[in-house]
Amino acid sequence: MKILTNIKFVQTAGIAQALFSFLDFVEEGKRGDIQVVGINIVNKEKESYRKRSKKRTAIISIGLKVPPISKTIQGILRLQDIENRYSKVIEGFQRAIREERPDLVLINGTYYLPWCLLLAAQREKASVVLHYHGVLTKEVRGYGAKQREIFREMEKCFDSKDIFYIFPSFLAKRVVEKEVFGHTISKCKVLPNSVPLYFHGPMTDNASNKIGVVSRYARIKNLDFVYKLAEYNQNHGGKFEINLITDISPKKSPLHKWAKIINVQKPVNNKALPAFYQKMGLILSPSHFETYGNVAKEALAAGTPAMVSKNMGVSETFKKLGLRKLVISFDSVKSVYEKIEKEIGQEIEENVRNKIKKLYSPSNIFSKMIRELERANCSRAI
Repeated sequence: MKILTNIKFVQTAGIAQALFSFLDFVEEGKRGDIQVVGINIVNKEKESYRKRSKKRTAIISIGLKVPPISKTIQGILRLQDIENRYSKVIEGFQRAIREERPDLVLINGTYYLPWCLLLAAQREKASVVLHYHGVLTKEVRGYGAKQREIFREMEKCFDSKDIFYIFPSFLAKRVVEKEVFGHTISKCKVLPNSVPLYFHGPMTDNASNKIGVVSRYARIKNLDFVYKLAEYNQNHGGKFEINLITDISPKKSPLHKWAKIINVQKPVNNKALPAFYQKMGLILSPSHFETYGNVAKEALAAGTPAMVSKNMGVSETFKKLGLRKLVISFDSVKSVYEKIEKEIGQEIEENVRNKIKKLYSPSNIFSKMIRELERANCSRAI
């Protein structure tokens, strides 16, 4: 089976890390009958089309002048206008589909580039599976009312009886059914994200005063809470050191002021994260909403406790692992601070790490995912 999918080289994006882990799994040849072609849209003045192939995987880089969505959406009245603006991107995806002739198109996410791939796949009458990373309607809460409505229309384009859906959590499925599509989804599978094996190295002693946060800079990630926590910490003796890895320079607003009380760091390669986690006594994931939340489970695998929002899909995994006490509300800074005082520096028990390694290894999760992709492809053929 040949799969064509969209990729994006972003170090702080969970979607990108999950996908590259999948590409590694396929390239290792655990399933020799599977091929994956990743399409990377690159913003360039001069148009280009370049393919780099390995044995079982390939990356096609399509260079195009891609209008920034934050500017494009301003003043737009119809979704059709966005389709017109991104016509070159859609055509680039179409060319890749025609030339590669995949058995199915696996779409990751619901933002404007995945949406362009959806339109291209539909025009080329390709079989589509949507891996539902991120709920666009929730991601764009910071836009104006008209822009939010257009993005909502964009996300609703993914509502089709011809699409098979993979959700990383039951929370994600419920939210899409209730708040986006408005009906139950039957052609789907709930499959949690995997944890790469390099997070399972030998444990070190956890720090008793270091708090870590790893997050892209977006309103839904609730990084404002991290700053409020840092202020509270400073006003109560500065007991903890707060470390934030994010994709915005500390010189830019509002991070220029955050850097005075938070140790703000640039994004790092995913394979460098285990060392970061093990230097921390606790990892925080305060997101307003996430379909999953890889960081928290990666931290557990590395032996560091993590506190997650109850509005994150990964909270289901925490409960399954017997860590319900680490699923919390981030409504009160004082309450969270008191919980941190109790949990920071505590080791994650070896049996919990072993469960993560067994249940959420790339081999286990991606073998299941491929079975679902094969099932989706076969059902369409029938």
